[in-house]
Amino acid sequence: MTLIARLMHLQAACQRLAVLLLFGMLLLWHPAYGKTAGVYLVGLGPGDPDLATVKAMRLIEEADIIYSLSKDIRERFAAYLKGKDYRELSESVTRHHARIAKTKAGKAKSVTVSKSDIGRESLVVEVRQAVAQGKQVVFVDSGDPLIFGPWVWMFEEFKDVHLEVVPGISSFNAGLAALKRDGTWASQTHSIILTTDRPQSQDRLEALAAHRCTMAIFTHRTDFAEIIRKLKMHYASETPIAVVFYAGYKDKQSIISGNLDTIESKIKPESLPLEHIIFVGDFLTFHLNEN
Repeated sequence: MTLIARLMHLQAACQRLAVLLLFGMLLLWHPAYGKTAGVYLVGLGPGDPDLATVKAMRLIEEADIIYSLSKDIRERFAAYLKGKDYRELSESVTRHHARIAKTKAGKAKSVTVSKSDIGRESLVVEVRQAVAQGKQVVFVDSGDPLIFGPWVWMFEEFKDVHLEVVPGISSFNAGLAALKRDGTWASQTHSIILTTDRPQSQDRLEALAAHRCTMAIFTHRTDFAEIIRKLKMHYASETPIAVVFYAGYKDKQSIISGNLDTIESKIKPESLPLEHIIFVGDFLTFHLNEN
């Protein structure tokens, strides 16, 4: 092979290499690079966006479609959702979330679902089609999606596709942070029970209260006075209790403290916001140096 032929061969090889490098760079710059098509259940934490994890925010940025049950998320994360395909769902798609609503008179009634609302079956078909097209479908929820979240059904419906759960900070964590207390440290107990008040459950609140350990009580659609009544069945009347409002919201977070005998006089149940969580136990007044 002559020198000229060798140089031409080398030039052709360099051109092919340049094309491959250019293709690689374009692939790296493509928004879909590194994304895995599938379903993602993402906890965004309570309160302000800066409590969301780095991974949660990355998935929001990468998502092709974002589903949520909460208008609150749309408001809190407006800056990050701008330009995204964001879809708010009706509670009709969740496990048994057409549970109980309250009339102005306080009587329970079944939640009615508009026929225009997408049902679970249609949603599952829609999500599966998106994943089949190589899209990243993200379901977002406040707090941690697997602590009293409405998403249990997803593990059955999407068990044969890529499904990943991204945990979030719970209002339980944010509540303890607001209190500046360690729920596992008290004079007589080092255990925490996370619960709510569902009278139809076998693990009823009054039964769990018999352990007299630290309790964090999630309060979605519960009766405050009834919770206090059940706690008094086992806890002493002087047991400390605290209600944290808007845990994790820097500008709205507040706390009302007392004991089981005094707390009802400090709180008007009819004015309680959805975003409140109850803590009860001696950990609220525990001081290490005194024990």
